[in-house]
Amino acid sequence: MLKEITTEKLLNKLSKVQLIDIREPYEHKDGHIEGSINIPMGDFLEKLEELDKTKQIVIYCNTGNRSKPVVYMTHKLYNYHMYDLKGGYKNFLKISAK
Repeated sequence: MLKEITTEKLLNKLSKVQLIDIREPYEHKDGHIEGSINIPMGDFLEKLEELDKTKQIVIYCNTGNRSKPVVYMTHKLYNYHMYDLKGGYKNFLKISAK
């Protein structure tokens, strides 16, 4: 089951979640959600031990096209419960700028 979180809900609990940006390092460098950790999609499964399982984990990419399969696959393979940021970083910028 794919769990999603909206930008509005995320903004209310930023200090209580671990944010993982699965975009490439150059994308993260160009802009990211403050406090997020950059673990590129291709390295994600190899770095699962870096995740803080005491917090809700929110995964994001630019639009959600990369993060959705990562959230789904990680749950199916390793039974990790995490959230996909609905609409990704682009939607976060649009909503948080209001």
